[in-house]
This record gives sequence, structure tokens and C-alpha cells, in this order.
Amino acid sequence: MRPRMREIMSAVKPLPKRRASSQERIDRILDATVTLLAQRSLGELSIYAIAAQADIPPSSVYHFFPQLADVLAALAERVFAELDGVLGAAPAGFEPASWMELIERLEDRFQQYYQSHPAARELILGAHELAGVRQADRHHDRLLGQSLRAYLARYYQLPALPEDVDIFALAMQAADKLLAADHQQHGELTAPMRREAKRMMVAYLGLYLPPVLPRASDAADTDPLM
Repeated sequence: MRPRMREIMSAVKPLPKRRASSQERIDRILDATVTLLAQRSLGELSIYAIAAQADIPPSSVYHFFPQLADVLAALAERVFAELDGVLGAAPAGFEPASWMELIERLEDRFQQYYQSHPAARELILGAHELAGVRQADRHHDRLLGQSLRAYLARYYQLPALPEDVDIFALAMQAADKLLAADHQQHGELTAPMRREAKRMMVAYLGLYLPPVLPRASDAADTDPLM
């Protein structure tokens, strides 16, 4: 029985290596997609182009991602995690003079991310109608809206807000619409439209937030959004 058990255990040991290899292959596929999207539009992308860029057979891509939309959905999840990191970073040294300044700083950081990540810009702001990516983006906007509200509440006492709509998610979506139009027209985010996106967010939120909000009694000593 003992020799037989050793044979069984020997057969089981390679499994973790296969899992690690699979994840490495998936990362190569997504990295290749990022490289290609930095050079071309989403409409010019294909499974075969991704396979060539990743230096793997197309069958390997199809094994993990049966359709191109599956690759892009997986890449979108990576982008969303990076955007969460943009929101969650917490360098010290900034005390907002107003909630408007806090919003502008936050939106500026998101815009900087898109400026330095052309693949993410093309995937999220590009002119395409991938239902899976669009739906995931809307869901992620709702989560970011909740996080934005929580950040503001660290510094300010918020008034009663509508319960039937998420004004913070809507503000971010409105700003993204402007940035999307800018990207689709110019292939980048221009300074005027970046400015207008921030103004749009502040103007819309200003319909619900007064110009001066009382400070929260438990405000943090450092700014999470600088």
C-alpha cells in the first residue's frame, strides 16, 4: 500500500506547477493585448494578433479565452483593479480647502492614469460596443461612486442625498463621457477637455452639495486622494 501511495502522491505533485503555468500564460496574453492596444484601435485587434505578440500558438489563447471579447473582459478587470488603486492610494500632506478641490484632485488622478495607460484608455473610453465591457464598467462606476462618497465623508459631513440615484457614480460617468469623446476624436486626452470633465463633476455634484460643508469630526490627518 505504501509504494502505491507514493505513486499517487507523485502524480499529484505537478498540479501546482500546471496552475502556475496557466496563470503565467494568461498574464502573457493580457500583457500582449495591452501592448497591441497601445499601438492600434480595438477594432484592429484579433486573437491571432494577440497570439503572435505573446509568442504563443493561437490555440493557447483560445484555450483560455474562446472569444476576443473574453480577453478584453479579463483585461477590463485588470484595469478596474488599477483604477481602484488610483483611488485607494494615500500619500500624505494635502488638506483640501473644499469638497470641490477634493473632487478635482481625484478626477485629475484618474485622468493621469488614462493618459499614461493608452490600452486602458482605448478599452474603457474607445468607440466600441462590447456589451460585457460596458456592463462591467457601469458596475465598476457604481463601486467607485460608493468609494468616492466614503472619501468625502472622511472630511465633510454630507447632507441628505437622493436614494434613488447614486450622484457620485453619475458624476464620474458624465466626466468619462467627455473624456471618451476627446479620446475618440484626438486619440488622447487634451487639456481643455480634462479641465471641462472636472468642472462637469463639480457642477453636477454642486446641485446636491452646498459650497461649504461642515468638517467631519473624525477627519483623517492625511489626504487619500492627492
